[in-house]
Amino acid sequence: MTTPPLPGGPDEAVAALTAPDGPYLIGVRHHAPSLAAAVPALLDVARPDVLLVELPAETQEFLGWLADERTVAPVALAAVPGPDPEAAADAPARGPAFYPFADFSPELAALRWARDAGVPVVACDLPLADRSWREPRGSGGGDGSEPGLGAALRDRLTGRDGDDLWDRLVEAPAPGATPEELRRAALLTGWALRKDAADGPGVDPLDLAREAWMRSRLRAAGRGGRRAAAVIGSFHAAALTGAALAADGPDPVVPAPPPAGPDCTVSLVPYTYPLLDARSGYPAGIRDPEWQHRVLDAAGDPTALREAVLRSAVEVSARLRAQGHPSGPADAREVTRVAGDLAALRALPAPGRGELVEAIQTVLAQGEPLGRGRA
Repeated sequence: MTTPPLPGGPDEAVAALTAPDGPYLIGVRHHAPSLAAAVPALLDVARPDVLLVELPAETQEFLGWLADERTVAPVALAAVPGPDPEAAADAPARGPAFYPFADFSPELAALRWARDAGVPVVACDLPLADRSWREPRGSGGGDGSEPGLGAALRDRLTGRDGDDLWDRLVEAPAPGATPEELRRAALLTGWALRKDAADGPGVDPLDLAREAWMRSRLRAAGRGGRRAAAVIGSFHAAALTGAALAADGPDPVVPAPPPAGPDCTVSLVPYTYPLLDARSGYPAGIRDPEWQHRVLDAAGDPTALREAVLRSAVEVSARLRAQGHPSGPADAREVTRVAGDLAALRALPAPGRGELVEAIQTVLAQGEPLGRGRA
């Protein structure tokens, strides 16, 4: 599987990712509240004839139920592929694939927009029946020994180990930004992460297979001059541009559909915020879903986000009191002040999750490794 050409620099990348002659790309992280709030406005401007979302083909018939106004998030699509007819008799059965959604999931926001706008939706990701899903995961063969662009950006932004690049480049600067500014920031962040992969260990062959399939779905969706929009992981966006579609040539090799086998069982199941949290073990999880929902409710308003910080500080203080620790309104006010000061020092329009967490650690944990600091 070949890797599509990657734009060389940030300016070139933005131009390619937003080129009007290609599909309208909205690159997302699967649970990104600021982008979820912006998705309806972005799609209103794009006015696509068809919307593609990064979900496996087997989930197609459930998209309407997922977007139904009676469906209350958080929910998840659970897909259990049938056994591989070519697998060895003693091969272990494949486990279920979970696709959770919250109100702050951009894909769910897009599905709800399509429901209201009467726009057809296509689940454009590689079918789960494809054998590529069962191949060992790995890189494209590079050594990845040199620090990449992502590491340099993290060092420049906060220098914290394990800092969330998406949060610093997309979510934290989002208050007060226009939807288009937010879209471009998200696409550029995905490009930076992909450049790290391409320049280092290489892009996972499974990702390349998925992207080849997604390009085939984009070509099919765009036939007859139809305008296609795609809500996909920002990492994949650079492989789905108009230039990437053109690089496949006038007669691209269309990925063959997977061999027919037992049906994939798909269900729509209730989900919870604790399960959405990254600390639950969910690989694509997000820290503190309750906070993320407040960011969604703030809808990019810096004043509303500052109020969300205050409410969160009050709730944390109340929970500490419930555990027997002294913590009152003065502590909550100080958490809010420190978070606001950190945001100002970092030239942010309002505190984000990182500023709130650091303020809580400073004011309430008080540097104690045990006792109150572990509450």
